[in-house]
Amino acid sequence: MKRTYYTAFIIPLLFLILNLVLKGLFLGSNSLGGDEPFSVYHSQQSLSNLFAIFQNENNPPLHFILLHYWIKFFGISELSVRLPSLIFSALTAIFVYKIGLRFFNLRVAIYASILFLFSNYQFTFAHEARAYALMGLLTAVSMYYYMEIIISKNRSNWKLCWFLLANTLLIYTHFFGFFVLFIQFFFILVQRDLLREYYKFLMLFVGVLLLTYSPYLWITLLRFTHSTQGGTWLTPPSGISEFYEMLRVFSNAPVTAVFTIAALVIGLVLLIIKHKQNPNRLATRLIICWFYIPFVFMFVISFWIPMFLDRYLMFISIGFCIVVALSVDFIIQKPKFQYIIPSFICLLFIASVKPNKSNKREVRETVALVKSLENDSTLVLVAPVHFSLNFIYYYDRSLFGKSDAQFVQNELNKRQLYCINSLEGVNYNPWKRIVLVDAASNFSAPNNNILNTLNAEYNQTNKQHIEEIFDVYEFGKR
Repeated sequence: MKRTYYTAFIIPLLFLILNLVLKGLFLGSNSLGGDEPFSVYHSQQSLSNLFAIFQNENNPPLHFILLHYWIKFFGISELSVRLPSLIFSALTAIFVYKIGLRFFNLRVAIYASILFLFSNYQFTFAHEARAYALMGLLTAVSMYYYMEIIISKNRSNWKLCWFLLANTLLIYTHFFGFFVLFIQFFFILVQRDLLREYYKFLMLFVGVLLLTYSPYLWITLLRFTHSTQGGTWLTPPSGISEFYEMLRVFSNAPVTAVFTIAALVIGLVLLIIKHKQNPNRLATRLIICWFYIPFVFMFVISFWIPMFLDRYLMFISIGFCIVVALSVDFIIQKPKFQYIIPSFICLLFIASVKPNKSNKREVRETVALVKSLENDSTLVLVAPVHFSLNFIYYYDRSLFGKSDAQFVQNELNKRQLYCINSLEGVNYNPWKRIVLVDAASNFSAPNNNILNTLNAEYNQTNKQHIEEIFDVYEFGKR
């Protein structure tokens, strides 16, 4: 009884607290960067303004709506807007542990929880005000209740309700949540015994999701058609090296990745060869499907429709922690030696974790530099326009809160600051001094020719590079 109390309540509570503490230590150390300001800017607007963007937005609305109400109470500081992601990530740890304990054993539960806790990948998205940590939590909840229903045959109404709710929320969080639903559907479909037993469950599964997702189904189809016909901003994989690189991202560091991959390969081979000796064969089969099938599929399909990006693989990363834990636990069965490989892998993760890892978007420092350089005789140009929300968040927080884009643009122009994709329409000739902030403008606005034109007409007096993509140029009139 004492063992059950500790394993069922104390240990998962400990992992929850550790996730909150370790991931919360440096929650606000990085500048808001990438797409974070986009989420924060639109989430702080009225619901009518917020819903207007979803017609053309590549993310479903759930995280935006949650962040909208969160901001009403807690504001838009870096700490505030990232705190929900921290909470979602910490809660995910409980379900990682519960899956390991409920369907395998205490060892697998602890190994998987340690890998999740000390994953740089998970730290990254626990520190980001975007939907990915919520996607990870809902994936873990969905898979836990799916395994309760299919593996443990616990078909209580509560289990079904939690499962269907988690899946509905998942696909309202990110379109890639449909991959999780596909794995669950596919797992039953390809196994005759399961299909015979659960065909009514599959019909209920599909019917409820079609009903609950019907308000957003048309938009999803439009976004999918747009991506398949018009392509995405991603590029196809350059080769098999990107397959390894993603495993390295999941594994923190190259050395850790080498040993983790070796453990995955050896473990998978042994799990297949000795499947009859595995008391948890069905659960093992599902975990293998959860990780390997979408990981390989998304890599292969990315040569035609690029999608093999670390953040899009959040739902796979949860399965990764569990499949690695399962593999290392199965390699050596003898009690005297069974902890050697798992302990070694866990120690590699602990040694290679970076709780204060940079997001390589030093916007705060970039804006501070610009403010130190601007004066009444200086024109400031910020390129591309896509970077404007990032810049304005640190340049003037009061302007960041305005919903009228034209008003914001006019106010910036009054301060001699223009956010541009090209020099067209900007009367820069009268200015004796120009400061250009280039945030990798050639990526989103290729061939913009801004830098070449200014170099041809002005003397470049200084250039400062700020990690990772920001260049600040100073020009003087010839």
